This record gives sequence, C-alpha cells and structure tokens, in this order.
Amino acid sequence: MARYEEKKKKSKKPLIIILIILILLVAGAGFYAFGGTRSTNLDGEVSITIPEGSSAKAITSVLMENDLIMNEISFELYIRMSNAAADLKPGDYTFGPGKVTYSDILEELIKGDMMANTVVVTIPEGYTVVQIGELLEKEGIVTKDDFLGTAASMQMPYDYIPAGTDYTQVEGFLYPETYYFDNNSTSEMLITTMLAEFDKIWTDDRQARADELGMTVKEIVTLASLVEREARVDSERPVIADVIYNRLEAGMLLQIDATVQYALGEQKDRLLFSDLEIDSPYNTYKYSGLPVGPIASPGVSCIDAALYPADTAYFYYQTSIAGDGSHYFCETYDEHTAYSAQKE
Repeated sequence: MARYEEKKKKSKKPLIIILIILILLVAGAGFYAFGGTRSTNLDGEVSITIPEGSSAKAITSVLMENDLIMNEISFELYIRMSNAAADLKPGDYTFGPGKVTYSDILEELIKGDMMANTVVVTIPEGYTVVQIGELLEKEGIVTKDDFLGTAASMQMPYDYIPAGTDYTQVEGFLYPETYYFDNNSTSEMLITTMLAEFDKIWTDDRQARADELGMTVKEIVTLASLVEREARVDSERPVIADVIYNRLEAGMLLQIDATVQYALGEQKDRLLFSDLEIDSPYNTYKYSGLPVGPIASPGVSCIDAALYPADTAYFYYQTSIAGDGSHYFCETYDEHTAYSAQKE
C-alpha cells in the first residue's frame, strides 16, 4: 500500500513541471506583449547616437541615459524575446515628441539609420556645372571628370533641354537645392535627380508665361542665369531682368561681366580690357543677344524675375557707392558715366 502511494505522488511531478513551464510561457508572452506597448512620453525630440559595434546591453544603456525607456532589464528582455539582438544597427536616431513605445524604438533600431549611407549636398544658386562637379568630388560621391563626362554624353530626359555636344547641355538645368544622395549614386543618377527638381518648378504656368513672352525654356533659363550672377539684392532681380530685356529690344550689347568670366572659365575680381576681347559666343561684350546658353544654375526667384521683369526705362546699372551689393540704375549712358566718376 505504501509503495502504491509513493508511485502516485511521483506521477504528479511532470504535471507540476508542465504547469510551471506553461506559467512561464504565459508570463513571458504577457511580458512581451506588455513590453511592446510600454511607452515613454517625450516633451520634445530626443536624439541619440549608437556607436558601431555596440552590444544590446550598451544600446539599452544609451536608451536609459536619454530617458527613452523606464527600465534597462525590461528592455533587454524585450530584445531577447524579440530575437532581435543581432539585428540592432548603429547610427543616429531621433525619437519623439510624444509617446514612444518599446516597439517603436526596437523597430527603428532594426530598420537602421536611414542617413547612414546618405550624403547631404547643397548646390548653391549660381553654381556652374563645373563647380557642381567639383563639389560632388569634394563630398566623395563621384569624380568631377566622371560627372562632366556623363553630363556631356547622357540623353536628356526632357524635350525642353536642347541636346549639346558637351557638359554645357545641362548648364542651368541642374537645379540648386539641398539633396540627400546615396553615397553609391552614379553621376547619371545625380544629374537625373537635379534635372527632375528643375522640372518640378518648371510648372505649366511658367511654361505658359514663357510662351507669352515668345521665349524658349532655354532662353528664360539663360536670362535668369545672368540675373543670378549679377543680382545681390533680392528686390533688384526683376529690375536687372528688365534692363536685359530693354537692351535686347534696343539691339544693344548686353556687356555683362559674368558672361566673360564664364567664357574665361574662372572668376576674376576685376576683368581686364584684354579679357573682354575673348572670342566666345558667351562674351556679351563681343556678340549681341543672349549668350548661347545659361552660365549658371539660377534659383526660382531669378527664373521668376526673367518671366516677370519689372517695367522700367533703365538701360544701365552698376554697383552702387553704398558697397552693400546693391546697384545704381539709370536710363542714359551720360548718367552711367557720371555715376562711375563719383566712384573713382
């Protein structure tokens, strides 16, 4: 009888073990589910950096130090139960403002820093294709030579960009903007992106206005590039555009220094009389009308100045005595030379 009772007692142990396992599983599942919804309320954005080679424990410490989680042990356990320890990526992350859950944090850490392989490049207004190529080389994305070679040989995706025989075919159409380029981007990808940005701002309304003026897109961009290189004060852009239109209508040479500098291929503080004799279709001291193409990438304000110039009787302008980048505008050559004499 005693032996029978002993066997009966022993037979309950597996049931107890199974029950304990079930309790642990249920508790674990409950904790996992609860962990995924545990949250921290952030008043503002919190930015953190996870160094390369950081362990799950080290990452958890960074989160705790920045008040993104409430308890290190609970988050570490949440990582383990998610089987995500090997998937956490280094980089820069920003969370908040508002409610941020464990699930939100883990999802971002697994996704990784989207900017890790991104190079941020700002193309300034007034840059030439050559300057853009130099900037991209400096940022380590592509070489200048590869960029210029691609610009010269690639097919233009937009009909309003006339095909050319060298890189100047894209001059003026590489829109100046801040770009987020993948550091593995090719020159063709970069050029395509910048051309697409120009296409976005060249709206139907702007095309309609160009048609109204009897101008092609290239002519508008060319005139806008002259304004871009000449104007230093925003309010003067439409006025400078109008001076250019007035001189064109009167059959006068434009005589814009920036076109000579483009022809020379260098920026000079002061042009010599010999520089003005350079035989180039960009030299507006030598050839009448607009230059054969844009001399830089104009921003939208200069494009709009070319489309909507001021209405003046001015034919001349020069830098003002004020020395603040503004210009003195006048109607006659006598006025122009008299003001020049005041500056000497």
